Amino acid sequence: MEKQSNKTILVIDEDKINQVHLRGALGERGFHVFAVDNAQEGVDFCIKNIVDLVVLDLNLPDRDGMSVIEFLRSFNNKISIIVLTKRSSIDDKVLALDAGANDYMTKPYNFLELLARIKKEFRYKKEEDEHLLTNGPLTIDYGGKTVYVNGKQVHLTNFEYKILLILATNIGRTCSYESLIDAVWGTNGQDQNGLRVFMAGIRKKICVDEASKNILRTCVGMGYRMDYVE
Repeated sequence: MEKQSNKTILVIDEDKINQVHLRGALGERGFHVFAVDNAQEGVDFCIKNIVDLVVLDLNLPDRDGMSVIEFLRSFNNKISIIVLTKRSSIDDKVLALDAGANDYMTKPYNFLELLARIKKEFRYKKEEDEHLLTNGPLTIDYGGKTVYVNGKQVHLTNFEYKILLILATNIGRTCSYESLIDAVWGTNGQDQNGLRVFMAGIRKKICVDEASKNILRTCVGMGYRMDYVE
């Protein structure tokens, strides 16, 4: 049986039987699978953890799944979202795809077809996922979602990791306070003081010695920047 690795899938579906089925069947193929039965738990899980793909039912007990798509897309533009629902109307499909879903399947469904669509999403992102960024003693493994300093793995929170990725993507350029806050939390998220706390946590883990102390720079009154280092 083909095995996958380092991919985390979250199932958001109040149907406990389907949860058990997908956790077992996808887990057997090497995916890390978690399941929740309502929208709020799903959103909270994605905020606190690094999730590669969400299998989402639109019919949730606390709110419509469309709002989950909109939040996840604003929170993490790289996360894959596959809708798996009984709602089969063209209007629902168009709304879901317009909101940011990557794919749409209706129940009852064939598991092998769902698996094929999941693999397609991961193949699509494979080139990007396999990319490594190395800057002096800092290495970011995008595929493994891991960070190393001087060859030792550094454990970042979900928010710390997202901030570091934005700075790494814009290496050599200053990212304004506002752009960082908007990209990580949205327009109604943290303020500059909150961002400063997260940056302090990142620096404590990344800037650990003479070789790494100049990787992250504060541009007073403007924002933060990752600089190139030897």
